[in-house]
Amino acid sequence: MSVRRWTTLAIALLVSLVLTGCDPPKTTTSTGGRGKTTTTTSTQTGATVRISASKKTCWAGRIGATTKKGCGSATFQVKASNGAYTVNLRKTKGSDGLSVVLVVKGKKVDSGRISSSSSVVAISYAGG
Repeated sequence: MSVRRWTTLAIALLVSLVLTGCDPPKTTTSTGGRGKTTTTTSTQTGATVRISASKKTCWAGRIGATTKKGCGSATFQVKASNGAYTVNLRKTKGSDGLSVVLVVKGKKVDSGRISSSSSVVAISYAGG
């Protein structure tokens, strides 16, 4: 393959990644107590949903356009739909509380909490 063809292919790949909203990951390395080194990879321009719950508490619902379910704490990347981020979760098992935090571009933009067994939490953010 010629250099021109490789260059065209590389540009086409880069443009497609930009158009689909894929951002290069940001890697952060920090040293905590007792000399323990932690490496975290994240995308500052994206949105993250953090679910905090005990291992005995289960939940299900929609995070963005995808359906998720699980037990205990979890973190998910969420993509905007028409410029808005949405999270709708219900607790399916357990008596402990469950909290949800939506972080967009590194800033907490909304949060919610479920305390009873049949409650639902809905959080969202529409903005730049």
